[in-house]
Amino acid sequence: MEKKFSGKIWKFGNDIDTDTIIPGKRGTIPDRNEMKKYAFELLKPEFGSTVQPGDILVAGTNFGCGSSREQAATVLSYNGVRCIIAKSFARIFFRNAFNSGILLLTCDQIQDVCEGGDIVTVDVDAQTVSVNGKTFKVGAVPENLYNIVANGGLIEDTKKRLAAGNVKMDIKPLSMEQCRKKGYTMVEKILKKNAGKEHVAPGDIVITKPDMFMIHDIYTTYLLETMKDIGADKIDDPDKVTIVWDHCMPTAVAKNDYDHYEAGLELAKTYGIKKLHIGEGICHTIMHEAKYAKPGEIATATDSHTTTYGCVGAFSSGIGYTEMASILGTGTMWIKVPETIKVVVDGELPENVMSKDIILRLIGDLGADGATYRALEFTGSTVKNMTVASRMTMANMAIEAGAKCALFTPDEKTAEYCDITLNDYQKSLFGDPDAAYCRVMEYNAEDFVPVMACPSQVDKIRNVSELEGTEIDQVFIGSCTNGRLEDLAAAAEVLKGRQVAKFVKLIVTPASRKIYRQADEMGILDTLAEAGAIITHPGCGLCCGRTGGILTDGERVVATNNRNFLGRMGTSKVQIYLASPKTAASCAIAGKIVSPQ
Repeated sequence: MEKKFSGKIWKFGNDIDTDTIIPGKRGTIPDRNEMKKYAFELLKPEFGSTVQPGDILVAGTNFGCGSSREQAATVLSYNGVRCIIAKSFARIFFRNAFNSGILLLTCDQIQDVCEGGDIVTVDVDAQTVSVNGKTFKVGAVPENLYNIVANGGLIEDTKKRLAAGNVKMDIKPLSMEQCRKKGYTMVEKILKKNAGKEHVAPGDIVITKPDMFMIHDIYTTYLLETMKDIGADKIDDPDKVTIVWDHCMPTAVAKNDYDHYEAGLELAKTYGIKKLHIGEGICHTIMHEAKYAKPGEIATATDSHTTTYGCVGAFSSGIGYTEMASILGTGTMWIKVPETIKVVVDGELPENVMSKDIILRLIGDLGADGATYRALEFTGSTVKNMTVASRMTMANMAIEAGAKCALFTPDEKTAEYCDITLNDYQKSLFGDPDAAYCRVMEYNAEDFVPVMACPSQVDKIRNVSELEGTEIDQVFIGSCTNGRLEDLAAAAEVLKGRQVAKFVKLIVTPASRKIYRQADEMGILDTLAEAGAIITHPGCGLCCGRTGGILTDGERVVATNNRNFLGRMGTSKVQIYLASPKTAASCAIAGKIVSPQ
């Protein structure tokens, strides 16, 4: 790749999410040449047919926020996009774009002085971009990332590494004695132990050896193709790998979904993967139910909500399928040590406030990019008294503020949940009193009230009381955020002896088969059904716009899932309000937005 080049500008605004770049319903198309024509389908429908190779995107803040869906990067690469210049990028998209061979540059000024169709010149060596007679500085591109782009993306880069035998690194985890030095945050303790470093600091690049990998069915087709492309005939450790079929189960699109199912089976057979979960529920729930995620370990997966495993004190973060292929072949993964935001919540929550309300309020305070490439570390008496399931909700949604991971100190509740006895290292996983935090946010639990994220931004938070009376068409209770047993029980408590409003659909989707059976045995499903709920099979379903209640123009839904992007649960004119299970159940009864009673 030449270091000086020019291209025509396509101009975008702030918070361009992955569902906007490529709608979720298009994300399972196996043929990426077919998929590419749907890029920006909802925002700039002309893009797919008129973009030219070498064109350059210019955008505002937080470009690529949302899912770990690598298709958002590959559709741009397949459309010939050479470079994206933005004020800032979402973390996972940043990795995926470089891995797809797209150069990313940060610049605060250019968006304000250019228009679509203008010609911009990029000079990588000079670290400048020029447009309309004005020149601006851009952030430096790390050499390792530029080399990936210069080599044509991570696939070609990995091929060269494999051919050269440059893939293995001898990583020796630290002993407990070496780990005892004070002055570290939780994430720093985990990374330095795994990487065998006696000291780490924010900004350091460390090579780690992850303990667990997870792949779900949205990515199996592309991952299998990529593994074959790089020439990987084996993976480093098949026992560390889990495949979960959850997004496309049961199938919603006859051929595409079946192709992903078959590709998962072929992955398992080809590479000796034994940990398989077909139609058992949502991947992040399964990872806990199967006891795969452990305190103090490093887990990564092809899903942005991998941050969920931080609820038990694991460092967990999402990546794309190209990087997953490279890591499976080498067994190692580079990680930039993040700064940490400490979140302290003390006191007793009001009766109708749930952990969903806490994390939504926090996202509203931070903004959708306020924790980008930072860790969130939760502590305080309120957090200590939470169930692991409640902590799971908060860790799950940390990515909606851009966080790299979200960590809770392992305790006896953690040990019981994971069915383990905490060892000395796991007991040491808390932020040291003299640890350095980039920010400390303190909350009194008594001050929290039920809140909602309003269409179509997760950080657009308002008190439920301010929205009362807004008519709704549907309520959804489920997802990896709030489809667990305590969530269904909370909804059933509100709905017991009452009825869903006429002309309102209430759809309930348990997060796993185990949760479904437990809720059945406890009479929770009977309560929900008697109230008028439609109870569906366990899985991702409506949350990712796949099955079970897709909405259309003008409809409003109150949902317990984690994202309310345009087109997420139907057409681009569906309005999605995110809320806790108690709030959602109350709205279902009223047929409009109301505060939980």
